[in-house]
Amino acid sequence: MLSIKDIFSILDSQSVRIQKKVLPLSDSLGGFLCEPVVSTIDSPPFDKAAMDGWAICTGDEKGPWVVTETVAAGDVARQPLKPGFCTAIMTGAKIPEECGKIIRIEYTRREHNKIFLVEQEPLGNIIFKGENHKTGEKILSPRRISPADLGIMASLGLKEVLVSLPPRIGIVTTGSELKEPGEILEDGEIFNSNGPQLMAQAKEAGCPARYYGIIPDDEQSLFKTIEKAVSENDILILSGGVSMGEFDFVPGTLEKLGVKKSFHKAAIKPGKPLWFGRNESCFVFGLPGNPVSTYILFEVFVKHLIYKFCGLEYKPEILRGILGKTIKRKNWDRSEFLPVQFRDEKIYPLDYRGSSHLNAMGDAVGLIIVNQGIEEVKEGSIVHARFL
Repeated sequence: MLSIKDIFSILDSQSVRIQKKVLPLSDSLGGFLCEPVVSTIDSPPFDKAAMDGWAICTGDEKGPWVVTETVAAGDVARQPLKPGFCTAIMTGAKIPEECGKIIRIEYTRREHNKIFLVEQEPLGNIIFKGENHKTGEKILSPRRISPADLGIMASLGLKEVLVSLPPRIGIVTTGSELKEPGEILEDGEIFNSNGPQLMAQAKEAGCPARYYGIIPDDEQSLFKTIEKAVSENDILILSGGVSMGEFDFVPGTLEKLGVKKSFHKAAIKPGKPLWFGRNESCFVFGLPGNPVSTYILFEVFVKHLIYKFCGLEYKPEILRGILGKTIKRKNWDRSEFLPVQFRDEKIYPLDYRGSSHLNAMGDAVGLIIVNQGIEEVKEGSIVHARFL
C-alpha cells in the first residue's frame, strides 16, 4: 500500500494541459491567477495627505497660519504655499509642492481664517509617492483570487486578469442502498450524502462540476455512466464500489474502459481502498463510500490535482500547536487523518468514531495526521494541523 508521500509523488508526476482565459476583473473572484501581477504605477502616484488637516511649509511649524484654500481628495492646490499660510487639506488629497507637513485638525484651534497650534504635532502625516509600492514591483504571485486580491488589482487600474481554467469535474455515486435527500427510505437504505458533499467541495474549489446521480450496483449501468462521464470531464470522482466486495464493480469497469490504474489501496485511514488512474483525457479518483473518507480524500488529494491543473501548488494553511488530549490508537499500520478543533490555544481531537461518522466533521476546523507506526501521541506534544 502506498504512503501519503507516495501518492503526492504520483499526482505531481502527472502531465496536465493548463488552459488560460482573460476574464473581466469583476468576474475573477475565486479564479486562479496564473501569472504574477506587476504594478504599472507608483502607489500612491503622488505625495498625499494621510489625515485631514492643515498643509504647511517645511520648518514653518509654530503658526499661526492663514488659510488660503481648501483641497479635497481628487483636487489639486491652485495657490503656492508660503510661510505663515496653510492649505486646508482632506485625507487622500495631493499635497502642495511646498508642503513639508500636515498638522491634524485636532492639534489646532481655528479663529475665523486663522489657525493656531494648541498641541505639538508629532507626525508628518504624508504618504509619499511610491511608499506602498513602485512601478515594476511584483504585487501578487499566482494564487486563488480573493476579495483582497481583486481590490488590489483594481487599485492598479486593471480591468482584466489572465486566469487558469479549473478542471471540469464529474461526480458519480454508486450503491443500490442509496436514495437522494427528500426521497422515502425503504428498509436497508440510506441517504446519499457523498453526491451533494462532493459537488459542494468541487464548487468551493472553483471548479465547474456535473453530477451524474446514483448508479446502482449493476455493471452495465455503471459502464454506461462512467463511459459518458470520462468523455465529458477532466477529473471524474466516483464514490463507493472500490473495495473488495462482491458488488464493488468500479475497478473492473474502469479497466474495461481503458482507464489505466496508477494505484489501488493506500496506507491511510480513512481511505484505504483509494483508486487512482487516467486515460488520455480524464483522471479518475475512486473513493470509498464512507462519507468521511470521501470528504478527506477530496481535501487532501483531489484538491492537490485541481491546483496542478491551474499551474499552482496547493498549500493548505498549517497550524503548529500543543495537543490538548492524548491520542491512543488501536491500530497503527496506516497513517490516520483525525478531525480537530482549536480551543484555549490548544489542538483537541474530536469525538470521532470512524469513517461513517460524518457529523463529526461539522465541528472540525482542521486535520492532524498521526503517522504510520505511531500508537500514541501524548497530551502536550507539538502537532501540526492543516486547516480545512
